[in-house]
Parts: sequence; C-alpha cells; structure tokens
Amino acid sequence: MLWYDWVMDLGDLQSLVAERRRLDLAILDAISVVDWRESGYLHLWQFLMDALRVGRREAKQLETQVSLLCPKVGITGQVIPAQLPVARAVMAEGAIATEHVTRIAKTVAAVPAEHADQVEADLAELAREFNPAQLARLGKRMVDALDPDGAKPADPTVVEAQNILDLQECEDGSLEGRFTLGAETAAVLRPLLSSLTAPQPGDDRTLVERQGDALAEVIRFAADSGQAPMEGGERPHIAVTVSLETLQTAIGKATLDDARWMTPEQARRFACDAEIIPVVLGTNSQPIDIGESKRLADKRLRRALAIRDQGCAVPGCERTPNQCHAHHIQHWADGGLTRLDNMVLVCQFHHRLIHHAGWTVHMGNGLPVFTKPPWAQTAA
Repeated sequence: MLWYDWVMDLGDLQSLVAERRRLDLAILDAISVVDWRESGYLHLWQFLMDALRVGRREAKQLETQVSLLCPKVGITGQVIPAQLPVARAVMAEGAIATEHVTRIAKTVAAVPAEHADQVEADLAELAREFNPAQLARLGKRMVDALDPDGAKPADPTVVEAQNILDLQECEDGSLEGRFTLGAETAAVLRPLLSSLTAPQPGDDRTLVERQGDALAEVIRFAADSGQAPMEGGERPHIAVTVSLETLQTAIGKATLDDARWMTPEQARRFACDAEIIPVVLGTNSQPIDIGESKRLADKRLRRALAIRDQGCAVPGCERTPNQCHAHHIQHWADGGLTRLDNMVLVCQFHHRLIHHAGWTVHMGNGLPVFTKPPWAQTAA
C-alpha cells in the first residue's frame, strides 16, 4: 500500500483533527476577551486553572498561545494584531496545531528582527507538511543560516535563571514535571548520577528508570546529610503515622504530616532505616504519648554491617555501605530485633524488591542469603 493510499483510508480523521484545531483557536480567542483582571488573580494562567478546572501546565500553555495568536486591545482602544498573524491564519484553516505555533514562535524569536516576518511565513507554510519536531529542526537551520554568529553575549551584569524546576503533584502523591540545570550544576550532578546508574543483579530497569532511582538516592543523601536548612525549628523530615496493626497485617494505610498517605509496605520500608518518633494512640486514635527520635540502626551497628556485608549484600551488587539501607530481616513490627543477626545492608533498588517484589532474605551461617520469587527464578 502506498503512503497516499493509507492517508486516504483515514476517512474523517483528518477533517476531525482540522476541526479540533479551529476549535482550539476559537477557545484562545474566547479567553483573550475575558476580563479576568477584575477577578483578583495576578496572572491569566492562575485564573484559567480555577475557571476551566485545568492543571497548571495546560493553563500556562493556554496563556502563552493567547499571547502569540490573539489580537489585543490597547489602552486607548486600538486593536493590536497578533504576534504571529500568518500562523494564526493557517491555524484558522485547521492546517496546524498549537504545538506548531510554539515551534514557530521559538524560531522567530531567535532570528534577527528584520527576518522575523519572513521566517514566520515560511515556517507556517512548512508546518502544513511537517510535524512539530521536524519543524523545529527546519527552524534551527533557518536560525543557523540567518544568524551564524549566534545571539550576542548577555550583559554580564544581568543574571538569568540557570536552574528551573516545574513540579506537579499527581493524585497518588508522586511528582512529575520538567527541570533545567545550568552547566555548573549539571557538572556536579552528572558524576553523582553516573555512580548510581549501573545495572544491578536482577535489574531489568531501563536507563531512564535507573537515572530516576539514582536521583532519588541523591535526594536521600541530601536529606541524611544533616545540612539542610531549618524549617519550623526542625530539619526536613518525614513523619508517618501508622498503627502497629497496619504494619503487621498490611491492611490499611499510613498517613503523612501533610495528610498525604502511603501504603503499609511503603511505611515498612521507611521504618527499616529511619528516624522513628514513637506516638502512642489511645482508643479513639488520640495521641496520648510522644517519644523521642530513635535510630533503629545506630552508628556501631551500621559499622558492623558495613564490615560484614561490604555494601549491598545482594551478590554482584556494587553499592557501597553509605549507599545502602539497613533492612530488618524480620521486621521490627513483627518482633524482629535490631541486632546484627537480624539486619542486612541493601541498596534502594534491592530494598524495594524485598518489600514489593517477593524477594526474601534469611541468615545462613552468619551471612544473609537472598531468594528470588519463583517467577524471577524461572525467568532466569
């Protein structure tokens, strides 16, 4: 089948997509005439989050697209044309999407001002044939051809933001987002991640997943350093409220100080090697006693574990002792004692496998012995 035969077989799909693009532009136009400034919000995107019940990222994207594609009314009542009038016209036909517009705007901003109008017109036509990623590459060629020397050096007296972190919280308490690190910070982060991203025994994670876990370990190192700034009279910490019954039966949930929650297994993993503040609850769940912070594995026990296990005790794992958690073989909630013959050093990856993937560990001849779940043994 030829490619144009395949396109013809799409039926109404292309016309529906074109209609959606025209509708997207109509939505932007409707937003542009809303008198939101009287609402008390400082920014349009903040207003849109509440008015349209959309997330921060979508609201900011809408605000950006309005600024690029919609005419404005000046203070004296005059109409100010859209920043990208040609792109607007092509989008009104349903030929391009808002993501195309974003790429066009980025290229137009990067070329000398005298070429901006022509570059917009050229890219708007090319966008009819190419997807946004391809359009961005074509735009880069235009920038390289029109401004081979690149942008002028920034004024050394002006300090621009080098490090940007945009986070959004998901319903399950996790975070997602994007970040940009300046060259200096990136140079510090790379070796930290590199030392933690090597695949471990039984490790089927992708590189992206290993890098994510490595970043999580770096965050833990920072939290354990004792050098974080004080907030509310305390170092940053995690406070978890969970009943002993929940820890033992894995039925129920644990609650964090900010009302978020985690599963019993997550709480058990936290409790293996953490500062524990015991809270005794009465029959109506009211706190009747709050104890002092305790470390389950003190410095002497950690030193003994380091000498015995030499790092993560899983055969073949190369994580060093300071990169490991002290895991209770029999959990303390189940009566396990905090002593050398009931403790083992494991890295974050293998600690998670023990708590969530069916791995087990027991002591044999004074040394920890690990057993994979049946499905993992069969796969091997």
